[in-house]
Amino acid sequence: MFVLDFHGRGALRSFLPPADVSVTDEQVTVVMDVPGLNASELDVELLGDQLTVRGERTYPHSGDDARRWQHLERGFGRFERVLQVPEGLDPDAIVASLADGVLTLAIPMPQARKPHRIEILGSEQRRGLEAPPESRNGHDRELTGAAA
Repeated sequence: MFVLDFHGRGALRSFLPPADVSVTDEQVTVVMDVPGLNASELDVELLGDQLTVRGERTYPHSGDDARRWQHLERGFGRFERVLQVPEGLDPDAIVASLADGVLTLAIPMPQARKPHRIEILGSEQRRGLEAPPESRNGHDRELTGAAA
């Protein structure tokens, strides 16, 4: 699989699909261009914080035809893309789809990784929650004593 430029020099051109990764509070989304491939030619794996997509874009031209190539830009061959994603995602929760040469992977964020809103109490609300001094733990007394 040599690619010839107009000056007759040969160069091997590999295929590496471009990918976009977006992260929100709800999910991680990966969009990858894999033109000419179908689902059975792709392998998706999530291990820890590494999402790996493997496949092969086969060379469509036979070597026994009479054509002399002047210029080929498209890449072919095996590829492996390893993308960093947040730790703790569930590989069984990945929803993968392939349409018009675009692979889309949607991975929901686990509940533990989603932000939780902490309510800040005003002074009126806080008064009912303050513990009396005798119920405070020993650390509070040590700090009070150290500051005095």
